[in-house]
Amino acid sequence: MIKFKIFFDIEKEERWLNEMLAKGWLCSHINSAGIYTFQPTENLEQVIRIDCQQELRKEKKATYKQLHEDFGWRIVKEKSYDGTFYWTKSKDGNDELFSDNDSHIAKYKRLMKHASNWAILSLIFLMIFNGNDNVAPFFSIKSAYYTPGLWDKEGSAFLFAFLFETPFAIMRFLPPWLFLATCSIYITLYYRYRKSIQQFL
Repeated sequence: MIKFKIFFDIEKEERWLNEMLAKGWLCSHINSAGIYTFQPTENLEQVIRIDCQQELRKEKKATYKQLHEDFGWRIVKEKSYDGTFYWTKSKDGNDELFSDNDSHIAKYKRLMKHASNWAILSLIFLMIFNGNDNVAPFFSIKSAYYTPGLWDKEGSAFLFAFLFETPFAIMRFLPPWLFLATCSIYITLYYRYRKSIQQFL
């Protein structure tokens, strides 16, 4: 089974993957476009966990992987461009990647950095594609199409112009909302981080 889904919060993504697993569908592959491949499984006594490990050098990455494999974790997917790792293992009572307080707190630090990177990237796209201070594309995807007379065209002329500009229109429409979403996620993670510090320290 194949599903398309986009997440900006990896904790929600992890929860969804485990819900799918509880229904008998084990994630076997994830690509960068948000396409998830699932295989049927009768073994429901498994768990999936997601971790962010940015800027790991080759030696540290090998050590990181080996450490988890020694504890029974199997890697499902590594997103090399943003340092996201997807792990799965059979449930044995020790099903968290972060077994000590420092590791649990460090998890939120990494997630906050992950969210801030996305916020910065979306802000850059926002400045590139909306540098004219025109806010109309933020509220209407139709306003994000700048081709003169586009909506008056018909037939193949409309189709060609529409398909040609659609990628640019998406780049004008999505960045502000992506920026707001990632900022919201960052704030949420920050409060969880502060709560973890108060709880564990």
